[in-house]
Amino acid sequence: MKTVIITGAAGGMGGATLNLFKSRGYKVLATDRVEVTGSDFQVVGDISDEVTWQKITKIIDQETLEVKSLINIAGRNYFDLITEAKKSEWLNMFEVNVVAMVLGIKHVLPYLRKSKQGTIVNMSSIAAQIGTSGYSAYVATKGAVDSLTKALALELAPEVRINAVAPGWIETPFTVAGLNLNPDPVAYRKTVEGMHALNRVGTPDEIAKVIFFLASEESSFMTGSIVTSDGGYLIKN
Repeated sequence: MKTVIITGAAGGMGGATLNLFKSRGYKVLATDRVEVTGSDFQVVGDISDEVTWQKITKIIDQETLEVKSLINIAGRNYFDLITEAKKSEWLNMFEVNVVAMVLGIKHVLPYLRKSKQGTIVNMSSIAAQIGTSGYSAYVATKGAVDSLTKALALELAPEVRINAVAPGWIETPFTVAGLNLNPDPVAYRKTVEGMHALNRVGTPDEIAKVIFFLASEESSFMTGSIVTSDGGYLIKN
């Protein structure tokens, strides 16, 4: 069975990515900290714990799945000024946003190599390129994701390709919650939309399409790339 593994599959972009791969004929092995709707197989757990990945590989073996792609979407955020930075939060940010990717790649790589022309797509962010006040931990982890992607592109070539997608503002529950923290969410949303050349924020479905492209043979001559999908945010700001 042609299968893709998606982490963070219960989230906005994770769910959209799951649905797109399903519509293209893939089986989906999903993982998140909560139940995932619509997947063929799932493991509920912490992806920064190797036990979770051992459970995932057990399913692969039991079901004799042909793993074509690993999509690393799961991640978290943390806001604090550097003068208030908490060591435990910083360590957990790197554990979830970076080390969990490393563990996933470590455990899934043999299956990707076996399937031939396997691919990995990592979730980055334009935050890695521009910085954001108060979110230095998040920015630092996404910078690490970019560097990890480039380093592994050399290490895994030519058998496995690895790329990353760097979204801008995307209409997810997490983003909406952030907008609603502003004293005037409606006005702030208009300001945020105006920061984009396309004058709007993106949708999870739009990012899912970029992920699918990077995971598919349509991007066969790409590896080590960080693909920006931000509605023109960077060029306007």
